Amino acid sequence: MASRKQYFLMKIHPFVFSNQQSYRLSRHALFWFLWILYYAIVSAIIMLPKWGFFKSFFEAFIEVAESTPLDMCFCYFIIYFLFPKFLYKGRYIGMLLLWLLASFVFIALYELNAIHIAPYIRGWFGMKSTGPSNINYAYDFFVLFSQINMEGCVAASIKLGKLWYIKQQEADLLQQERQKIKSDEDHTLIRPAFLTDLLTRMESIANENPLIAARSMKKIRNLMLYILYENASSKVSLHKELELLQEYTDLEKLTAEKKICVHTSINAASLHETIAPFILLPLVENAFKQLQTYNLENPSLNIGIALHNETINIKVDWSKPIETSSLTNGRNVILHNISKRLQLIYPLSHELNMMIETERIFVYLKINLRKAIN
Repeated sequence: MASRKQYFLMKIHPFVFSNQQSYRLSRHALFWFLWILYYAIVSAIIMLPKWGFFKSFFEAFIEVAESTPLDMCFCYFIIYFLFPKFLYKGRYIGMLLLWLLASFVFIALYELNAIHIAPYIRGWFGMKSTGPSNINYAYDFFVLFSQINMEGCVAASIKLGKLWYIKQQEADLLQQERQKIKSDEDHTLIRPAFLTDLLTRMESIANENPLIAARSMKKIRNLMLYILYENASSKVSLHKELELLQEYTDLEKLTAEKKICVHTSINAASLHETIAPFILLPLVENAFKQLQTYNLENPSLNIGIALHNETINIKVDWSKPIETSSLTNGRNVILHNISKRLQLIYPLSHELNMMIETERIFVYLKINLRKAIN
């Protein structure tokens, strides 16, 4: 029973929360189909005594479907324009005024649709009616105003409800990460555990694929020498650090249990700049470690490094599962240790930021290499 529930949740959760285009189109299509179906059934029940259920239902279904693009435009205007441009930035009065203005505009469009298009649809089904001779415009306006804003509030509630759920998961996961960090506070800052992991994997593939093992041994030897002799240095050549970073990336790709699509872009040709050791390598190590724990069909990792004068910019981003909300292994021990190391060596000349999306994690690091304290 539990496995069925877990399987159900694994299928439903990405359908509701994923930003992949296929999921987004599917859930929006399902929502608007149910929307049309609901209003068609309600209208059919109202018109049942005069026209019968099936005739009323099919006419109402087509009429509602024809006017639904107006509903879609109004709802999407709220959640994809007013929310990011006004609500998320605290511009509440501006959002309210634009919401009201949009309500008046769409009321006029609904009225034009009811006068010029809806009668033709009813005529196709032989449901022409003369209508009342005395029209209460104030009442019609109130009904349309209430209906369109009810639709907008439903869309806004769904959007805000999803955001609230994600933020709750983020808060829980962040608390777990803080507990992990607290329990590891006294550990050494520099822990090149990737070498042990690589050697363990090499043992398992040496007999199965000796060619890969042979290609990997020289790279592993270079990393071992780097760790043994450069670890204690306060500064190392940036050029050498980038070379070893590329060798480490190649090793991870060669020995990974599952294929990871890695794209590397390095634009830092200076031979004179130096950097503190074990800043860049652990950033990439962290990404590979997380990708190895995820169950992804097509995991990918992007590494971008650019040097402008004495400032180096590093961007590392990798894919993550949808079911981990928008935070997973967030401020983990590796990143926490990197942050502490940066505070010691580049206290006023670095920026380390993380941005976590539904299906991807981004880490940005910017360092002025000539403003280290040692």
